[in-house]
Amino acid sequence: MSQIKVVLYADDDTDDKTWVSEACKAINCSMQIEFVENGRQALEYLEKPVKQAIPSLIVLDLNMPELDGRQTLKRIKADPRFESIPVIIVTTSANKIDMDVCKRLGASLYLTKPDTHSEWQNIVRQFEPFVD
Repeated sequence: MSQIKVVLYADDDTDDKTWVSEACKAINCSMQIEFVENGRQALEYLEKPVKQAIPSLIVLDLNMPELDGRQTLKRIKADPRFESIPVIIVTTSANKIDMDVCKRLGASLYLTKPDTHSEWQNIVRQFEPFVD
């Protein structure tokens, strides 16, 4: 029996979180998605006591209140405890500069948010190689 892998997903958009949850159920993924609203909450999640599993993957939106995805990515990759956790950016921005900055900061993958349920399923499928 395989262990469930935790994915920490930071996004303040309620609809997008619903899309991700539904896509995960539809494709019967073995990931446990833990949602937070922003980068500050993502860093707080990582700082919690040992009883909480360290995520196998972190997914960040770029545009969030309090601490955006770029700032959060930079802090995660600067911390030796978390620098090896893969980080995927899922955002509305298809801007090449955003893509380049995120890659330079250490993002493993940069994906643009889709508009349909089946496209969200494809996004979630792209998470799976990073958690196996």
